[in-house]
Amino acid sequence: MKILKAKYILVCDENFTILKNKAIVFDEEILDVGEFENLIKIYKNADILDFSKDIVMPNFINLHTHLEFSANKASLVYGDFLKWVNSIVKQRNHLVKDTNKILIKTQILEMLKSGVGTIGEISSFGQSLEAIFESKIRCVYFNEILGTNEEIIDKNWQDFLIRFRKSEELKSDLLIPGVSIHSPYSTHPKLTKKACEFAKSNNLLVSTHFLESNHENKWLRSKKGGFKKWLLNFAKNPKPLYNISEFIDNFQNIRTLFTHCVYLKEFNLLDKNLHSITHCAVSNRFLSKKTLNLKKVLKNKINLTIATDGLSSNISLNFFDELRANLFIHSNYNLQNLAKILLISSTLNPAKALNLNLGSIESKKLADFSVYDGLEVEDESQIALNLILHTKQVKEIYIKGKKWDF
Repeated sequence: MKILKAKYILVCDENFTILKNKAIVFDEEILDVGEFENLIKIYKNADILDFSKDIVMPNFINLHTHLEFSANKASLVYGDFLKWVNSIVKQRNHLVKDTNKILIKTQILEMLKSGVGTIGEISSFGQSLEAIFESKIRCVYFNEILGTNEEIIDKNWQDFLIRFRKSEELKSDLLIPGVSIHSPYSTHPKLTKKACEFAKSNNLLVSTHFLESNHENKWLRSKKGGFKKWLLNFAKNPKPLYNISEFIDNFQNIRTLFTHCVYLKEFNLLDKNLHSITHCAVSNRFLSKKTLNLKKVLKNKINLTIATDGLSSNISLNFFDELRANLFIHSNYNLQNLAKILLISSTLNPAKALNLNLGSIESKKLADFSVYDGLEVEDESQIALNLILHTKQVKEIYIKGKKWDF
């Protein structure tokens, strides 16, 4: 058992409470939060961790990564989604071949150093599984399924099951198998239905890419746009596999992360209790003509989460780089308010999305938190903003109460 005292504790609850000169008692869970002088009398045998000049807050939860593409630097084309997709198809074998366990572990370390304690990894090949398991970062491992050819649905399904079972063999409270349905333009309805039924019957989390680009938006809504020409490479007479509501209907009563949703209008179709939107601002800037409208998401009371996406559409998995990019991209927001929204959407909200007992500094929550160098701020209401602006990495990070040694 340990008692950690800090100058500021960013609780990351719904009210964005900030505690000053308080302490946390923890082992694997947070046992108590309060005045240091009182806590040392109650927990007399606890070890003392003195961070009385520093800031403590919950670990970030990065719900959308593609570590299997970590070898990318300048191989891919940005500025247009379909040009990027074409470059992915062209460079995929090269990127997968060059992404080894050491490189994946390097990117996991980059995230850990920036305060990420939990990730949602989208795995197309199962290539990142071993590195994640050995790293001891908490991970929801979303085994991806896709394919539009009805004739090979069974083959695609069996391939998915082989990969899923490998992740299930390593299942623990730090490695949680899940399902990723790639997108409405790349996954046959029979395959989507099969995967959703599998997820529902096994109580699995699901992730999906949805309405990321205007190409996809025009294709699903009006059967027009660049997707028609692109899909001619794979089918003689391509047609949309779903409309908007038909795709969302597949995820009824399933805890689902809808990633991107840049062109979503039908927020009313999402389940406010089970569905979340994962926002990847840098990726959207690189691949799309606009970004997610945060105000509409919040107005419709949809659970919002922040993520980096992978290095296939980002230049950094340092979570503070992503948060800073959000500050610039969402220029219609008051900076102080936006900073608080971003931190809540990186801690409490993704914990809700995953239905995990973490994401805030409160009694009985898992002891997942990070310590950051203190900041001398003139106005304490600006701590969240200044933390994002001036921080690159943690002093210490704890996962289930255990310090991660870099």
